[in-house]
Formats: sequence, C-alpha cells, structure tokens
Amino acid sequence: MRKIILIDGNSLMFRAYYATAYRPGNLMQSKSGVYTNAIFAFVNMIDSLIKTDYDNIFVAFDTSEKTFRHREYTEYKAGRKEFPEELGMQIPYILRYLDILKIKYSAIPGFEADDLIASVAKKAYNEFDQIHIISGDRDLLQLVDPKITVFLTRRGLTDLDEYNNDNFYEKLNIYPNQILDYKGLVGDSSDNLPGIKGIGEKTAIKLLNEYQNLEEIYQNIDKLTGKVKESILANYETGLKCRELARLVNNVELDFSIDETSRKPVNIDELLEFYQELDFSTFMRRLEQAIKRDEQIDIEFSIIDDINYDFTNVLNTKTYVVLELDGKNYYSSKILGIGILNEKISAFLTEQVVLKNKSFISFLENDTIEKSTFDYKRLYVALKKHNINVSNVTFDLLLAGYLINPTFGSDDFKKVALNFPSVQRDVDFLGFEETIYGTEARPKERNVNIYSKYALQKAHIIKKLEHELIQNLKDDELWDLFTQCEMPLVKVLGDMELVGLNIDKNKLNDIGKDFQKQVDIITEEIYELAGERFNINSPQQLGQILFEKLGLPAGKKTKTGSYSTSVEILEPLAKEYLIAQKLLDYRMLTKLISTYINGLLDSIYEDGYVHPLYKQALTVTGRLSSVDPNIQNIPIRTQTGQTIRQAFVSRFPSGYILSADYSQIELRVLAELANEEDMIKSFNDGFDFHAKTASELFDCRSEDVTNEMRRTAKAINFGIIYGMSAWGLSESLDISALEANLYINKYFDKYRNVKRFLDEQVQNAQEKGYTTTILKRRRYIPELQSSNHTLKELGKRTAMNAPIQGSAADIIKLAMIKIHNEFKNKKLQSVLIAQVHDELVFDVKNDELEAVQEIVKDIMENVVNMKVNLKVEINYGKNWYEAK
Repeated sequence: MRKIILIDGNSLMFRAYYATAYRPGNLMQSKSGVYTNAIFAFVNMIDSLIKTDYDNIFVAFDTSEKTFRHREYTEYKAGRKEFPEELGMQIPYILRYLDILKIKYSAIPGFEADDLIASVAKKAYNEFDQIHIISGDRDLLQLVDPKITVFLTRRGLTDLDEYNNDNFYEKLNIYPNQILDYKGLVGDSSDNLPGIKGIGEKTAIKLLNEYQNLEEIYQNIDKLTGKVKESILANYETGLKCRELARLVNNVELDFSIDETSRKPVNIDELLEFYQELDFSTFMRRLEQAIKRDEQIDIEFSIIDDINYDFTNVLNTKTYVVLELDGKNYYSSKILGIGILNEKISAFLTEQVVLKNKSFISFLENDTIEKSTFDYKRLYVALKKHNINVSNVTFDLLLAGYLINPTFGSDDFKKVALNFPSVQRDVDFLGFEETIYGTEARPKERNVNIYSKYALQKAHIIKKLEHELIQNLKDDELWDLFTQCEMPLVKVLGDMELVGLNIDKNKLNDIGKDFQKQVDIITEEIYELAGERFNINSPQQLGQILFEKLGLPAGKKTKTGSYSTSVEILEPLAKEYLIAQKLLDYRMLTKLISTYINGLLDSIYEDGYVHPLYKQALTVTGRLSSVDPNIQNIPIRTQTGQTIRQAFVSRFPSGYILSADYSQIELRVLAELANEEDMIKSFNDGFDFHAKTASELFDCRSEDVTNEMRRTAKAINFGIIYGMSAWGLSESLDISALEANLYINKYFDKYRNVKRFLDEQVQNAQEKGYTTTILKRRRYIPELQSSNHTLKELGKRTAMNAPIQGSAADIIKLAMIKIHNEFKNKKLQSVLIAQVHDELVFDVKNDELEAVQEIVKDIMENVVNMKVNLKVEINYGKNWYEAK
C-alpha cells in the first residue's frame, strides 16, 4: 500500500517555535549562540514521521510574498503577529536539515503552503493508496476523503489529531465537503475572515445539518427566523467571499515532479555533524543507538548462484529457511530465491539453485533435518509446484505469532515481528513487504541485493524469536494446538490449494448469460414501474425516482445529502412496493455476475482450475478464510446463487463432488461445553432440536409444532450462541422486545446450564482478558475493559460465542488432518478440494465413492471424544450444486 506524507512546513515551524518559546529572551540556544528551540521541535516531529512506513514525503512552505487572497481581500490575515526574528534565524537550519534527509520541499510565490499541499495531493492522487497530511491548519480538512487523512497538531508537535473519512462527522458534526461552507458562515479568525456576522459554531453546524451548503441555506431563507435570518440576508455575499478565500487551490504549477518526493537514504555522517553543530545530544544518542542496531542486523551473507554448489556439509543441521517470491499469490508467483541460515552458512540462493541444485533439494526433502521458517504453507506450496516436497518444518513464526496473539491478523513479516519487544531493535530496520516489493499496482524493481538481505534479516529474527515463542506457546497451553493441529494442517491446506477445484468454464459462461437475460428483463420492468428510463446504478437518480416521483416512504439520507437506497431501506419497502423487490433482484443478479461469474472466470488458471489460498493466520476465531478467489463465499442462501455451484465439477471421468457438512455443530458444541444433559440427549436421540425447542417454548407436543414456531425456536437457538439480546431477537423475528425477552427467559429456565456457561465465559474473560476453546485456542477481548457501553456489550457477546465458534473450527481442522492422512494411507486418488466453515468438499473418483463416504463420516463424527454425538450429512452429485 503506497503512502505519501505531505507536511505543512510553515505550520509545523510556527508550532515548533511557539511551543518551546517558554519565556521571551530565554530561548533554547546552542553553545555557539544559535537559537535552536524551533529547530529542535521541528526535527523531533520529522524524526518521528520518517520512522513510519511511507514511500514519498514532501514539505510545503509559504513565501514572504503576498498571495492572490491578499489581492482579493486586503484585510486577509491582517492583525497577525509579526514574524519572530528569532524564528527567522532558525529557518536556514530547518531547510538544511530537510536537505540532509533528502526530503523534497518547496515554496511557490503567490500561493500558501496549503495550496501546494492540495496541488500535490491532486497530482499524486492516483499513484498512492494513502495520502497523509500533517498540519496545524484546519483549512486542510476540506481535502479529507476516503484516501486523504489529515493529522492536526495539538499542543505538542507529536500529539496528532486524526481526521479521516470515517470519523470526520463524529468529530465535527459536518462532512468534509461542508468545511468551506462552515468557514463561510463562521469565518476564520486566524485568517481574519469575518464570515457571516452573528453566526456561531453551533448555529452553523445546525444549518449545515439541515441544508447542505450556503446556497441551499439561502434558498430556504424564509424557513429561518430572527437574527439568524437577518444576519444571512445582510451578509450572504460576505459569506460566499469568505468561503472562496478559504478554498485551497489544487492546480498550482509545481516546480518539481512527484518522483522527486520519493524516500531516499540518509547520509548518517552528515546528520550526526548537524546534530553536533547544534548540540542536539538527544538526537545524537538516538542516532548512534540506531546505527548500533543497524549494525546488529547488517549481517554478512553470500549470494549463491552456482547450481553445482555442494550444500551437503553445511546443510546437515537445523536451518532457518526464508522464501522470497515475486508476488503476493504464492501459488502463481515466481520464486526469487531462498535465504538460509545456520551455524555453518549464511547465504541467499537464487531461483535456479533452489530448483536445480540436487544437494539443496535433498536438504529440503530430508525429514530428519529440522527447519524453521515464516509462513510454512507459502514455502510448501511454492516448492511443491516444482515437485519439491519440503519436510520436517518444526517452527513457523507466522503460526506461532498468530496463536499467541490472534488479533493482529497479518502475514507481513514485520507486522508480525513487531508484536515481540525482544526483537524490536532488529525489526526497526526491517522494511515492510510493500516497501521492499511495492504493490501489485505499483511494483518496485526487483533487486537481488535488496531482497536477499531482506531474507537473511528475517532469518535472523526468526532465530532470535524461536525459543521465546516456543516457551510462550507452552506457558499459554498452546503447544499442543501448534504442534498437533496448526502445523500438521499446513500440508492439508497446501495440498488442497495445489489440487484446486475444476471449473466447467462453458457451464459458468452459460449461467452468466442466463443471469444477464434476467437482468435485462428486470431492468425493463423497473423502467416501466418508474415510468421512465434512468441510471439504476445511480443512488441519487434512484432516490429521486423512489422517494420524490413515486412517493415511497423515504428513509435516511446519506452523507452527501441524497436518499439512501441501501438494502436496509429497500427490504422493508419490498413487502409493499414491487419496484423495491425488483431492485433487490436486480442488485442480487448483477452482483452474482460481477463478483462470482466474472470473478471466477478471471481466477481460472491454464489448467482449468481455480486455486484459492486459505488464510490460516487471519481470523480471531480460528476459522479459515479463503482468497483468490474466496471460495467460501459462493452463494448458498438463494436458489439463484446456488446455481453457480453447478460449474464446479469432478476432475475424474464419471467422478463425483461430495459434500460433508456438520449438522448444527455449534449447538452441539454448546451442549457439550455447558454440559447441558437434556440438550445432549436430544441430539444423541436424533430429535429435531429446533422442533423440540419450539415445543418447550410454546408448550405443545412436537407433532403440533408449526413451521413458524420452529423458525422462532431456530432463531433463538442460534441467537443464544451469539449472545443475542432481547432487542436483537425482536428485530430478527419482527416481534416486540418484551415478547423476545419472555422467550429468552423461558429458554434459560429450561437450559440453565447454558445460561451458567455463558455467564461464566463472560466472567472468566473479564478476569483473564481472553476465552479458550476445547484445544485451548485463545481469543483476547479488550472490548470488555472499555468504558463505552456499546463496546463492552459487544465484548460480552463475543465472550459467549468465541469458545463455541472456535471449538467448532478446532474440530473441523482436526478432521481435515485425519482425513488427509487416511486418504494417503489408503492411497486414494480422491482429494479434499475445499473447506467452507462447517463443510468439507471432496472430488471423488467413481470407484472410491463408498470408501470415501465411510472414511469421511467416521472421522468427522469421531474426531474428538465428546458426550454429544457429532452428526455429518453427506451428499454427492456430478457437481457441487447436486451435492447439497
């Protein structure tokens, strides 16, 4: 993710000066008599910024010349303090400091620093994923959007207040596109802009919440009363003038290119000399410590490009192995090489050595030599694609770090390692993956000298962390989960990714064409119901049709002031208005086409298969998550969506797709963990548990339970698992909160152990900070310590659900490992091809169908020893659709 930092140099410089000018005549000075208070504070701010992850940086300054704003309004910025002479003496040093850091800066006559920042932001917009602006000037808030974040300096230069697209309204009660209108109303004392006399902050916010801008306020002037109306009538033109003066210019002709703002290496000796000259002992010590840290990780290694190199005598002991790839998707990416580290060798092996050197391949496949790595599955899949079967990997930093702290959810090496203070010094000088390789959209040139060092740096960090993390896993009772579940699961998932899922491309295209025909028909029906043709995909046009022309009950408005046409608005309307239902159908079908039909077609490799990757260290629950494509998200709730599964077919002639799905596993796990005997007996006796619950809630015989009663019971059963409140249940069932509360109380009267268990989970999590599953997997719940009531309630619900959902995830993972091993032992050609939460999907050879059913059912139902029986429903057919 590429990021550029844009700094308002003048704002920071003034803030630096006044924040440290404690008493006139007593400013910080060097031994040679140079005033240094502003320099010191400015350096401290920049020093903290350049330690963050960024790609480009730019500092904008004002010039001493008047700007176009002074010409348009002679009182602009009148009354400001004179420029402090002591600050002026420090400016050359500030600019020299930026020169030493090779940070691009500029000042353009006739414009302010804010205008330069707005212009750079516009010019760089499409090149970067994030644009961060640092300033003390609130004028820059007008630039905030989904990509641009503004950080305003507060009292201290390093104390920043973040304004982004998500928190903007929460902080200011207006939106970014209303900042200029706000300035037009209230003015800006720092720029001597009067605004509309008599309009204060509260009134302005109230007006802008009711009307979008100055023009709309004026158009509705007759709805206003009293002094507010009088002030606006008398000073409206002044308000418009102030608004335009506050508007930043975003098309300044820059005297530099965006490329000139790129991050560059610093001359350390020159920087040290600068600090010494100004007697900045704090920065000198900090830099000297950094140099020592850099030396610690600036390890010696060789680059081996000789495919005949003999590794026999140097790779016969425990070794740290780090793979470098030319891309994020390790199934499709080219191997760049592998870093290896042990007591005998520190080297980076190029691609041809990795793939062709017999002694190295022998080492990788040797099942007696221990290997440690980061992201074992990535290493396993990338090498097995080349028929190299890496063996005896005993430690994976990614998986170990994930189990110790599952909340960080990242597979970037630096982000994982940053969780462990013992290697903080080493990690400080290690780049993020994107700073080494760039992004998919903006890749960086591959340089073997850079990525080889990166690999060996990571190998050293793995070596330093291994013992510590193993001890942590043992102390936290996670060692068995690591060694008996997550590590063995790597090869299961890796093989699943490698075999992929066979797609009938012609069938998928046919399904897409059928969906498009339906879209075309529905489109015409919508036009007919609307009485005109319009852009259905435009929320603004759609809102006008629905709520103004057709007069449907209007819902809430969006941030831009247009009507919301979200699913939450349309679904209730669909019960009474046909056009709302047609719009929901239209959206469903167009999403199926764009996301699933086209998405799957784009994901098919030359072999005719899709090869989704499973994220093993991502979710806090322990569940797996798939990407490229997300196979777990193939629709199942609607009949239309399910038809996409018809395109998933067997690779074997006359073969089958077999689905094995745990039945109500989370409810069964709840019964087990709560030791709720009546629930356990119901499941073990084969009762329809939802019907049984309904009969108890409604005091009737099981045979008298209606579909509506069963639906209510089902909602309660699953709602209990997720800690659903009476209000949540009432929303789900469209009943009163009082009625929902009666159902919940009756449920807990019947299943008192369930109530006890859920309360205990919350209490234990509040005391320990985490919950555990049957395999001791932890989920940390910081929300329980929040003073925010909403967050705390969320934490309670999470504490109730996490042991249940996490245990279900543990169970299916164990089943996958055992099934995988049994298939190998039996030498079956049938393969596990997908995991969709509680469902396993297999591609089965015709003559192995009976054997596969027996193995899968036996293992899945008996993989753990519990009082409650696990039940698996098995179905098969010629495609995935028929297997449900």
